[in-house]
Amino acid sequence: MVAITNTTSLTFLKEEIDSTLHEAEKRLEAYAADESLEDQLSLCVEAFHQLRGIFQVLELPAATLMAEEMELVAQSTSNSGDVQRYARALSQAIVLLGRYLEYVQLKNRALPELMIGGINELRREARKSLILESHFFAVDLSRDRFPAIAAADTPAEEIPRLCRRLRHMYQVGLLGVLRSHNSQASLKLMARALSRIDRLCGPVPVSRMWWVARAAVEAMIADEMVLTPARKALLSQYDRQIKKVIYEGVRVLQADVPLLMVKESIYVASLCSQSSGLIGEVKQVYDLRPRLTAAVLQDETVLMSGGGGSVLRTVAGNLKTELGDVKQSLEMASQGVADTDYADVADALGRIAGTLIMVNLNQEAAKIRERATIVRAWKSEAIDPMGLEFQEFIDDLLSIENAIAGLERTMTPLDDVKNQEHNSRISLYQLDEARVAVVGESRSGLALTKRGVASYVESSWDHMHLANIPSTLASVSGGLTFLNLHRAKAVMDACRQYIEQTLLREDSEKPTTEQMETLADAISSIDYYLESMEEQKPIGESVLEVAEESMEELGYPVARAVAQ
Repeated sequence: MVAITNTTSLTFLKEEIDSTLHEAEKRLEAYAADESLEDQLSLCVEAFHQLRGIFQVLELPAATLMAEEMELVAQSTSNSGDVQRYARALSQAIVLLGRYLEYVQLKNRALPELMIGGINELRREARKSLILESHFFAVDLSRDRFPAIAAADTPAEEIPRLCRRLRHMYQVGLLGVLRSHNSQASLKLMARALSRIDRLCGPVPVSRMWWVARAAVEAMIADEMVLTPARKALLSQYDRQIKKVIYEGVRVLQADVPLLMVKESIYVASLCSQSSGLIGEVKQVYDLRPRLTAAVLQDETVLMSGGGGSVLRTVAGNLKTELGDVKQSLEMASQGVADTDYADVADALGRIAGTLIMVNLNQEAAKIRERATIVRAWKSEAIDPMGLEFQEFIDDLLSIENAIAGLERTMTPLDDVKNQEHNSRISLYQLDEARVAVVGESRSGLALTKRGVASYVESSWDHMHLANIPSTLASVSGGLTFLNLHRAKAVMDACRQYIEQTLLREDSEKPTTEQMETLADAISSIDYYLESMEEQKPIGESVLEVAEESMEELGYPVARAVAQ
């Protein structure tokens, strides 16, 4: 990228550029209103061509490419058969280009990456292939992987078969990403699959691609990067490479590395704020010096184009807070701590009712208003906190609280932590908190299990490290039973049986590294499943299929007839 260090030239030409953009927009609108005015379209094309030349002189590569695309789209408009669609796309491009030039002038720097999305939107409307996110990124792709990966223990002819299950693991994560269902947990699942495939393949020519692919996915996880269409497309390309290994076999492992995919992967890794581990290796090999992070890029994109938020989520949060204040007042009244001014309580109920109407909870609003009228007449000394009337009021508040909880649930995917089956006389918030606590405890048990298995491998199969694992997994199974996650529990039971009946037997053979990795796949898959629930962004039950396939590979198949 060539950065502008002096914006004098741009400032000098800015007025002319703005005037040219304005004229082009006027002529475009005239042609869109009357397609017989082809001279107006010709003048619009000429304006875009003029702008392209100006941006080349100013060394603004992103603006140059955008002007070029605008010129090509304008030339094709009359023969497109959909003039209005092309005109809208060009109008949006004109607005974006104007904002970008203002950004360059104010910030005194050109970030061509800011225009990738806009350029691709224009190309998408013109039904052209999209440019890569790394289009303006320069790197020496001739450098080899360092340090080199260790030789693989797995026979080459076994790699396609083992990659089939790992591809399923990767696809479960990819599907979650494409559907925007808990991208973090989904990416972790994909990162594990790529890591396993990388180790299976060993030091082959294509290993450099797995290496940078892993770095890109880990970078997305580390910085919680926004998964743009370009990044989702990159993740999909990795899946196609895994498919080639499965169906074309060893020949693919010796094939040339797809350089565009490597470049895009390196670019994503370069955007990570961290420089340790695998990401650090890639940055060092390709001399990726600190320049721009994904977070900065996202902030600058928002600065240039603006952003939004969720009104309903804010309303639900405010309702929950107001209702909590009312409940606290009633709790103090029931304990005799202080005299309660029920007129204030009634006023609060009135405000809550008004807000409920705003979010179309009309029935609940009518109920709370009716209750507010009754409560306003109460006198602190005359109300028995243990009496029927007071308890009925508490029940009404509980039903309103559950209605608000239901409002929050309309803004997040339903998961098994927030199960719909409930007793209407139990607070959904409290029940959800209990379930989330159990999920957290279950994940702690899985973390302990993974550490024990890792220590078992590192100590050359010392059974001492597995001694407490069966009881830990039994506790996890109990938590999963409480959560009604019967399918996940069946996997945990199979893991426990494998450890007890195979690994801990005195006369058992030493397991292979591949078997231990497969066991870890099953445990990690359940952990990702629970993590997605903990974050209220369910990854879906496909990840359970990965866990079940892993246990089947180990000879402990899980009965899939069990309903989750």
